[in-house]
Amino acid sequence: MGSHPSREIDIHDLKVRFGKFWALKGVSFYAHKREFLGIIGASGAGKTTVLRVLTGQVRPTSGEAFVGGHDVTKDHKLISLLVGYVPQIEHLSLYFDFSALQNAQFFGRNFGMRPREIEERARNILMILGFDEDLMTKRVSRLSGGERKRVSICLGLIHDPLILLLDEPTTGLDAHLRHETLNYLKELNFELGTTMVIISHDLEIVDYCSRVVLLEHGLVSQFGTPQDLISSLPGHGESLRLELPTFNTAIEERIHQIPGVKYVASAGRNTVKLFLDNPRKNMLPVIRHLNSMKMPFEELSIVEADFFDYFQVKPWKTDIKSGVELT
Repeated sequence: MGSHPSREIDIHDLKVRFGKFWALKGVSFYAHKREFLGIIGASGAGKTTVLRVLTGQVRPTSGEAFVGGHDVTKDHKLISLLVGYVPQIEHLSLYFDFSALQNAQFFGRNFGMRPREIEERARNILMILGFDEDLMTKRVSRLSGGERKRVSICLGLIHDPLILLLDEPTTGLDAHLRHETLNYLKELNFELGTTMVIISHDLEIVDYCSRVVLLEHGLVSQFGTPQDLISSLPGHGESLRLELPTFNTAIEERIHQIPGVKYVASAGRNTVKLFLDNPRKNMLPVIRHLNSMKMPFEELSIVEADFFDYFQVKPWKTDIKSGVELT
């Protein structure tokens, strides 16, 4: 089939087997140049196997995988130049007795870069990552967890790869540092034009992604832009937020019985979002039905749906064994 010219990553019906176990059972997705792709799934979904295929560590059992238009199975040495990699654990990529700039020199030389070239590139990346001269020259052992993560990102980018692969880049960071790290990655994506691929189990990254792959048990559950996926829900991106004085299973069952309501998602304490066609037009009928059921409520309003709602209701839920969509 080959690779589409506008795609930096192009994967077709990728299957990987380890002994009798199929880690990937026929996965297809892509990322255009300069995109921010999120590959999301729980443990055992196949995320790590995808990453290892893209870095040339694992050979596909069948199917095709292209990076920068090059077949990962045929151009193994070239792939290491086209792809930068940031491991989940900093101990795997950093020398703690070295400074950020010294680490950069060590890793840059592995790619045949000259010392001055490495210095200029490292300083440019570290400046985008918010480092001043003091942080650039401080031993990594004296840096915070978030700062070490940024040094690790710098090393992944030191040889100017087309694609940066990040394995769970927000793991172990508190909420503030998680968002800070993702914001820095978005800035690098914009400033350097590097295609970013984040492997994660955390839905939090979706807000930063231009395209998302959801993996479940070695299969793609869903693939597309976050907005396209959210807009595929009833209401096309809008929902009704219903706040109740109290909430329990019996009340939830009664809400599901309201005419037109197709999905119900939790939205906080005693609060749910209702997904139905044309929420604005159907708001008044819903109010009337709540009143006829003598179900008191504190608020009913039109709100935007988000990816957490989409993931909760899973209208695309697939029977993994048969690959048949459940309706």
